[in-house]
Amino acid sequence: MRNRFVMAALVALCACPAASFARVWVGGDVGVTGGALAGTSPIGVYGGLSTRSFPVGLELGYQFLSANPANIGLFTASALYRAPLPRFRGLHFLARLGLASIHSDRNAFIRNSTRPIIGAGVSYRVMRRWDVRAEYDVIIDPRVAGGPKQNADELLVGMTYQFPMR
Repeated sequence: MRNRFVMAALVALCACPAASFARVWVGGDVGVTGGALAGTSPIGVYGGLSTRSFPVGLELGYQFLSANPANIGLFTASALYRAPLPRFRGLHFLARLGLASIHSDRNAFIRNSTRPIIGAGVSYRVMRRWDVRAEYDVIIDPRVAGGPKQNADELLVGMTYQFPMR
């Protein structure tokens, strides 16, 4: 059920380029994890939108974290702040604050839960509509079963495509 909801939200987000007031983007990333989710390899997709005049947008995403013996999925909904760095043309600072809904096909490894996520990173415009993006995110205490309370760290690198505004 959640997969259908997230996919419907991402499709709706991608349909928004018709709105002339919106900046709409989609992308994907890969990375490494540490802390409570150490040993998993995240692969993710995301989409977002913001207005032309306001630097904070909404971003929805899904990550698959491959792990033995459990497969872990992570839905995210967050506010993403994007600000240009004036001394470096094409470089932007990113800051994230949101929620991550974690689910596993085997609850023995990790408990299904919704936890806060915070992060920071940079994006660099490499072509007219394409950005390279690097981010460091922290999921606050993702509730690993049988383990101590600790945060999960993610280091992600990806590409983002920004749809043209009319």
